[in-house]
Amino acid sequence: MTRALSLVALICWAVSIGLAPLKAQDQQTLRVGLQSLPPSLFNPYRNTGLPYVYTWSAVFDGLTSIDANGTLQPWLATSWKRIDPVTWVLELRDDVTFSNGKPMTAHAVVAAIEFLTSDDAKSETVARMLRFLESARVLDSHTVEITTNRPTPLLPRFLPQLYIVEPDYFADVGLEVFAQAPIATGPFIVEEIRPERITLRAFKTAWRSPKVDRIELLSLPDMATRTMSIGAGSLDVAVGIGPDEVNEIVADGGNKFSWRDAAIWAYHFIDDVHPAFADIRVREALNLAVDRQAIIDALLDGATAAATQPAPELVYGFNPELPPIPYDPDRARALLAEAGYPDGFKMVIEATAGSSANDSAVNLTVAQYLAAIGVEMEIRTVNVNQIIRNVVEGTWDVDAFGLHYNFEPSVEALRALDTNSCLWRHPWYCREAVMPLIAQAERELDPAKNLKLRQDVMAFYRNDWASLFMYQAPRFAGSVAGVTGVEVVNNFILYDQMTLTPN
Repeated sequence: MTRALSLVALICWAVSIGLAPLKAQDQQTLRVGLQSLPPSLFNPYRNTGLPYVYTWSAVFDGLTSIDANGTLQPWLATSWKRIDPVTWVLELRDDVTFSNGKPMTAHAVVAAIEFLTSDDAKSETVARMLRFLESARVLDSHTVEITTNRPTPLLPRFLPQLYIVEPDYFADVGLEVFAQAPIATGPFIVEEIRPERITLRAFKTAWRSPKVDRIELLSLPDMATRTMSIGAGSLDVAVGIGPDEVNEIVADGGNKFSWRDAAIWAYHFIDDVHPAFADIRVREALNLAVDRQAIIDALLDGATAAATQPAPELVYGFNPELPPIPYDPDRARALLAEAGYPDGFKMVIEATAGSSANDSAVNLTVAQYLAAIGVEMEIRTVNVNQIIRNVVEGTWDVDAFGLHYNFEPSVEALRALDTNSCLWRHPWYCREAVMPLIAQAERELDPAKNLKLRQDVMAFYRNDWASLFMYQAPRFAGSVAGVTGVEVVNNFILYDQMTLTPN
């Protein structure tokens, strides 16, 4: 089908489901195309990852925020102080109201923590990630004391994911009803939920006051559809597209936005599956065989940086002493020969297509680099849900897989090791030698020692060649010409900053 015919078909499809080009009276409705919408709707404690946070950041706020440089910032909480190893006191903003008009006070923080530490929250992801929470109590209307069940020196870095909800309403209706009609402090209010569309209206008196009247969040799983919908006039912003797609939008007169996640794309070796991976020389050889910078320049628009370790530079605990990983195929071949694989070997990996920027092309290019040193990499393309299922259940039938070391939302070096270590119930990488170091880093109260311990953990992973480390994950979005203010920080879309000017 030609591009022109594809565009005609897209417009017909868009009109059929109500995605016609904007009319003049609708110019303050901003239409945003996402890969998917949360299956759990607006249950703010069910998940912490993409693409769900892209939706929730229009409605919810956490107590703190972490900026694009990895620096902890105030949000609903204005300041915090550690009183003793397990006690913290937080001061809250006194100018915040919920979307039903009630003031946001310390009572709301206490109620959220009481829920997350209750039996009712045992199945919720955020409750498991904040399992160190013990209790909370009101000190005054905008001061709250939080107690942990063990020393948690980086507690404020975990609080972006503690979304604060209107406590009386939440208690009255329960989580299931709340998820369909949430009341929180963010810049938009949920107006309507449909299977592939969520309509939000502006919460004009929010502390983060929005600049547009309405937002429609649309589930469009296909990247090409999101891209072409910009040209067809049925979308204003397309999130989660690739560099080629966003440059196509720019060529048609639109805008380009890009950012980097607090995540490293990597290919993970599954312990005890392929005998070659038990030899550190093989793991190092695979890392030396790939020209990361060439991939970044050719396939990712030069929009990111090559990995030197599991963490990108903005993560607290990144080790700046670790050198770049060189591209050295001759050394890679020599290492394989020393390890007993002079003719290489075969391996099978699982990888996704369309879940990160240009991932299919990256996978194929990595396979070509490995083939040059004699390693045949068969790629089995699976969807994200299959990868997640294998991670959770340990149901791998391959030798390796592609997945991010994801450090959001806390943006600190131990965050990704909840899964990428012996801590995980079905680990693919488990080295008992590093576990005491991880445990010490979790509890060390001295800031300088705490940072150094995390850097030592990163050095262990790099020096053990735990994965085939690739690059910091880049993300791309495109928009029509009239959109400004598309800003995404650690998966949190600042919808209040977006503007839409009529063409």
